[in-house]
Amino acid sequence: MDSAELDWLSLVAVPMLAVRSGAVVAMNEAAEALFVDAPKALPIAEGAPPPMGATCTVAGVPRRLKVGARQVSPDDDLWSLTISEARSAPDNATDDGDWVDLLPAITNLLPVALLIEDANDVGVFANRGFSEIFGYELAEIAALDDWWRKLYPDPVVREAARLDWAAKLAEAPAGDGTISTSEFQIRSGKGIDKMLQTHSFRIGGYRVHSYVDISHRHRMTLELQVLADTDALTGVPNRRSFFQQAGALLRAGQPLAVLLLDVDHFKLVNDRHGHAFGDEVLVEIAKRCRAALRSGDVLARLGGEEFAVLLPGQDEANATAVAERLRQAMANSAAVGPSDRKPVTVSIGGACAVTGEVPLEELLLRADRALYAAKRAGRNCVRFYTGEPSDTASGGGAAPGENRPQTRRHKDAG
Repeated sequence: MDSAELDWLSLVAVPMLAVRSGAVVAMNEAAEALFVDAPKALPIAEGAPPPMGATCTVAGVPRRLKVGARQVSPDDDLWSLTISEARSAPDNATDDGDWVDLLPAITNLLPVALLIEDANDVGVFANRGFSEIFGYELAEIAALDDWWRKLYPDPVVREAARLDWAAKLAEAPAGDGTISTSEFQIRSGKGIDKMLQTHSFRIGGYRVHSYVDISHRHRMTLELQVLADTDALTGVPNRRSFFQQAGALLRAGQPLAVLLLDVDHFKLVNDRHGHAFGDEVLVEIAKRCRAALRSGDVLARLGGEEFAVLLPGQDEANATAVAERLRQAMANSAAVGPSDRKPVTVSIGGACAVTGEVPLEELLLRADRALYAAKRAGRNCVRFYTGEPSDTASGGGAAPGENRPQTRRHKDAG
């Protein structure tokens, strides 16, 4: 074949050689620029179309070149060789095949968001998962100011998030600066609040972040927490939640009043009308109590027919007024169930802690003694603990017809 017949090589932009019988017979300008001095021969694997990577010395410099071979003319054994730089495989790779070139496509198929930032905290790469999770293209939030402003539109939340991230960076170890699993909430570009889990590390002059959307798991966790803290029948906080909230309020050192409410003659209600009707009564009592309380007050069901109320910041006078309002909400309301039934009434006992100096166990014991005094006074009334002997009549024993084991009621206090 005449060399003029290989002029088409000059039309190819990438380095290309024409090889016959293992010897280079022509090359284009791009190949001359690569090799500087034209080689007389180049080892190739003829008949193997897939590109191969090989290390060789070009102009005195070790280079990893990838060679693609194609037979041009079977008649005279003419081959064209396409030369390109081969990327080095990662240290933990077993080969340097085509998968290295596929890495960008691979990252786009991962079910996570990837973000790479330069030394100036500017995003330089994001995969497809990034836009799917965040609801923004990288260009929209690549700059750090745009990131904070758009993902945290609330200034208060934004400042808290900034401080939290700064603290994590300060705590990150030297070297790769790894920030292991961390969770945070953002407002996506579609206006949806999402809970994300991130892992971050430095490599070279860049920081790499990976993000996983855990919003569904987070919602499930919150729902399970609500179920664990809620009375299934009435929908108000349960015994466990009551003790947790009461303890937290006392530790805060603010004034706190506790009310214990007990449904009068509830055993007779169950005996005469059945437990299903008794449940209706308890649901209605919870409903009426919530309507009579402030938003910051806590109503809880401790068990059976006994309810408790936490009144943060209330002294005895104010707490007594609230207790009386609750009592009247029961006594003056329409009866639950048949029209010939009398309204259900409650007896209420209360106690106050002025500055949190009273342990929760003692505060509940005082309220329980006051409740007992209300029962002794004929029920359907309010009594507050005053420290007088009448508050502890019979040492806190049960009123006739009532079964009120204090040790069972307050075993969770502390």
